[in-house]
Amino acid sequence: MIIINQNKHENPVIGICVSKLKPVFQRLVEKRLERYANDITVIKFYIDDLNFESRKIKGIALKKEEEKIHEKQGVFPLPSVIYLQCHVEPKIVRKIEGLIGCKVFNNFIFDKWECWEILRRDDALCPYLPHTQKFEHKTNLPHLLSVYKDIFLKPVDLRHGHGSRGIFRVRWKGEAIVELTYREKESIQRKSFESYEKFQDWISPKLSKTYIIQQSIQTITCFQKATDIRLNMNKNNQGQWEVSLLLLRVASNDSHITQKVLTAQPIKNLTKMSPSNKDIDTVRIEETLINIGFKICHSLDKSGHHMADIGIDLGIDENGHIWIFEVNSLPHPLKGVLDHSLTRPIEYSAYLALE
Repeated sequence: MIIINQNKHENPVIGICVSKLKPVFQRLVEKRLERYANDITVIKFYIDDLNFESRKIKGIALKKEEEKIHEKQGVFPLPSVIYLQCHVEPKIVRKIEGLIGCKVFNNFIFDKWECWEILRRDDALCPYLPHTQKFEHKTNLPHLLSVYKDIFLKPVDLRHGHGSRGIFRVRWKGEAIVELTYREKESIQRKSFESYEKFQDWISPKLSKTYIIQQSIQTITCFQKATDIRLNMNKNNQGQWEVSLLLLRVASNDSHITQKVLTAQPIKNLTKMSPSNKDIDTVRIEETLINIGFKICHSLDKSGHHMADIGIDLGIDENGHIWIFEVNSLPHPLKGVLDHSLTRPIEYSAYLALE
């Protein structure tokens, strides 16, 4: 039998709101709880199952006590802390905050354009941002392609751009030839067009959603494969931002539109993995990456949103310059490595519950 006790000095009770459409995040709740070291109760629920009038939620209570997890479905009092693992309409978020105060975190599941607008307002981050514009039909695409020769088209809505889906890499090869790389199901597709007009005729129907155009950055390679960097940042059990993971990832192909990661290594191993990058100062690179991570976190804090769990994708170009590719407000901990972002959201939730 599970008794939900809201006494904050005993077993803390937190809520994790998940999506019916993303079972991967539903399963993640149990994994987080298994790795968490202390006693706590997590109530996993859907936003539609929150009753504002009764201040109760229908869901699954997972009570961890002395390393054992007890599970029960039912209707429970609204927890004092809620961690959002899915998109919730802002007006609903504000309504929840009206009941429990500022203890709703990751309360802004931003899309690519919203995030870029927050970051570009911070002068300290602007040098690390690739040129980015909203796609305007038949107007700015040919201009930006002619300027940068290599660009990405990315769907603004994070639901359509997850896992490289819906993303196109467009390269101007000269003599009016346009080369396109994109993902279709589980394979990488490449097409060439002998004129910009033929490319435009093919691509236009595919861009019915809102897209951004982003300057492509030629990152350093390992084994002739594209690389990027994953930096996971979390607030910890003291309420402070902290690095949870920092790894260099090598793709399974020569493009950032990738099906899978070939390998992930500490930054210090870069020169060992690729002798052609032997002149890169990995200590300086790692310090700069971490500094950028904290700047992004503080920029989000200044924006007024309550974030505590983010994933940042970055890259290093051939001149050693660092670029911010994307900030993910629904990050998934990396598999197969020690990634503290698996448990830190639970640690931060417990911190908030005990305040």
